[in-house]
Amino acid sequence: MRNQERFKADNPDIYIFLRDNQELFKSNSFLNDMWRQISNKGQLSAGQLTGVQNSMNYLQKKLDLDSLKEKHKDDEPTGSFLGVERKRYDMTLKFLAAKQTKRGFYVLEFTDREGREILAFSNTSLIRTDDNNTLTFGDCFTCRATVNRHTTNNFDPTKKVKQTVLNRIKYNKFLGRKDAKEV
Repeated sequence: MRNQERFKADNPDIYIFLRDNQELFKSNSFLNDMWRQISNKGQLSAGQLTGVQNSMNYLQKKLDLDSLKEKHKDDEPTGSFLGVERKRYDMTLKFLAAKQTKRGFYVLEFTDREGREILAFSNTSLIRTDDNNTLTFGDCFTCRATVNRHTTNNFDPTKKVKQTVLNRIKYNKFLGRKDAKEV
């Protein structure tokens, strides 16, 4: 019991977090084990302390995000969609970014003259046009693609944005590079 009191004095935030959230952590064996170890031995290793602190940080971020989502749940997304789903279009786009996912695929980001957010998925970040140019970020080009679906990016609840996802893209012609945001 004396060890538990010493742990409580040395680590009050962790002690209170584990004590007050036991109901919440019934499905989390790690945090249950940490509380049981404090109750029985009154101590945690440095790695265990770090693990509990990481859990505390994660839970706080999740609560903050849930609160933000609830506050902005009725906000209308900005932007507009491109075209009609399952229709094929000729378009002029600007290549903005290629971000790799954990699964090894790439999310390609584009924009058009109207500033709409356009995405495509690929197994490579390298884009080559029919006129044998390799596109880099900021390059403008023409293409023909099918509108796969319309989505809303609400990862940041304060900045909901309409997005159009393309597939079957045929990169036709390199047009050049514009440093400005517009195409």
